[in-house]
Amino acid sequence: MKIHELKLSTDYFSAVESGLKRFEIRKNDRDFKVGDLLALSSFEKGSYQKWSNTMNNIGNEPVGIHEADTILMTVTYITDYEQKDGYVVMGIEPYAQVTVND
Repeated sequence: MKIHELKLSTDYFSAVESGLKRFEIRKNDRDFKVGDLLALSSFEKGSYQKWSNTMNNIGNEPVGIHEADTILMTVTYITDYEQKDGYVVMGIEPYAQVTVND
């Protein structure tokens, strides 16, 4: 099992985070395998992003990679059927769901 750190557009990030988008189409230049983990980090306009909801700022703000909003997903299925050469479609699901009770 490998962990692949990947940039993900904020539009797609929201769809993955909500559970609406359960696949990734990527160039298979990393030798993706079922069981690998994808660390998908929010990325837009050349920088990593973090959601901010403070008095002075509501929305995404540029941050470093280690501060970016990141979702960890498990690769559950891979196919290259009907894809461009070298590309794959990966079925993904959340690696772990953590709920904190106050």
